[in-house]
Amino acid sequence: MENKDYSSVIGSQNAPFINSLATLGTTIPNYHSYGATVPISGCSAGCYVALVSGSDQGVSDGYSCCISSTTILDQLESAGLTWAAYCEDGCSRGADHFPFLGFATTQNSPNVHITNNGFTDFVNEADSANPPNLLWFTPTDAHNMHDNLVPSGDNYVKSLLVGSGTIANPSPGSLFATNLFKNAATTRTMFYLWWDEYDPSPNVEYGPMIKTGYTSQNNTYDEFATLRTMEDNWGLAPLLNAASAPVTSDIFVSLTPPPSTPPSSTPPTETPTLATFTWLLLTIGIVFLVTIAALLLKVSRGKKEAH
Repeated sequence: MENKDYSSVIGSQNAPFINSLATLGTTIPNYHSYGATVPISGCSAGCYVALVSGSDQGVSDGYSCCISSTTILDQLESAGLTWAAYCEDGCSRGADHFPFLGFATTQNSPNVHITNNGFTDFVNEADSANPPNLLWFTPTDAHNMHDNLVPSGDNYVKSLLVGSGTIANPSPGSLFATNLFKNAATTRTMFYLWWDEYDPSPNVEYGPMIKTGYTSQNNTYDEFATLRTMEDNWGLAPLLNAASAPVTSDIFVSLTPPPSTPPSSTPPTETPTLATFTWLLLTIGIVFLVTIAALLLKVSRGKKEAH
């Protein structure tokens, strides 16, 4: 989502749906969208770019393609993993809120989709037989709290995630009614609702690997930490400033991934581990499911001032 500080959304009566989701997952009150230790400048654009590449790359709103640095999308492809990114209804903010249009290796990728039917195509992707490992959605400024008020943005998120239903019983055509979420315990899908700007900025993390009703007290999390967590999830080398950023480890329950090979006579390890999973990023402000800003993250081993 866009341009709201933490307290204007989380804990606010103006966002009842988002707060109901937060009670079923985790939130980080000290998430530093302008950087926890290494500054992130030029937001909105710089925040989005940092999230996928480990640096703000010196850009600011209105920058021109193309940045040549490596992104997590390049890493996923090199590892044989998949991704898809959707920008709603013409993507009017372009690369500022949808960084895939700003990098040389992703600008013309077939995995980049500009919709003209709201979130329908995005939801259909999540409901496909083989959804990608990383699935991203960026709403328009009319929906992501950039140009609309918090209650309106909250209603939009509810429509996207559950339609006229509830989190427990989402209506058909909504994200949480897709196979990816109906089978979340099996697919180990994580939903990340991310705002690009303000310090601290709102956020919600949700999924079977996420602690329920948890409020992180960590004060070092930012875009680089989010990127580092995704990269660790898939066994990827951390990019640039992500290398010195922490993994957001306290928000997760301990998971042991299923064996990738048949059992042997050797007893399985009992050491808890952060299992690989699918990320759904919704970026609001950007969907990390992390733009509303949000991320769809699926388990498999394989968004400062308005600008």
